[in-house]
Amino acid sequence: MNDLHQDLKGIQDRIKKSLFHIFTAESNDDSEKTWLIGRTANQQLKKLIPQLSVLCLHTLEIISQHECIKGIDIAHNLNVTKGAISKVTRRLLNHGLIKKSQRPTNLKEIYFSVTPLGTELANLHEQLHMEFDKKSLELLKRYDLASLELVADFLENLSRLH
Repeated sequence: MNDLHQDLKGIQDRIKKSLFHIFTAESNDDSEKTWLIGRTANQQLKKLIPQLSVLCLHTLEIISQHECIKGIDIAHNLNVTKGAISKVTRRLLNHGLIKKSQRPTNLKEIYFSVTPLGTELANLHEQLHMEFDKKSLELLKRYDLASLELVADFLENLSRLH
């Protein structure tokens, strides 16, 4: 029983270290920004990208995928607070990446859509994710489906602990 406990602790430590590495890599958006800057010829975007957070880029991506979307819907989609989206959309508006509009029938609701500059950056960001997805798919191909199902189930259960 003691050996099993030690084995489980060892695996737990490996998982913690791996998850920590993933989280720190995801929160360190310098590599994403470097990739984006290196792949655009647009000088305005080259100057703008360093000022944007990962949340800004993902918010822009969500807005670009919808014709007009409300802040609350963006928040639900990204699983963040409405307040966080309010700050991010204000920043995106100030940089000219999105625009806001209202319906004449309901002036309380604000809808967001992308500008041409926002579309250009959203498309570039999508290319970044497509490249990452391609690499991760190659990694997944190394494992059988049953193993991948087990990992997915574990991660889903782990996410429910918090």
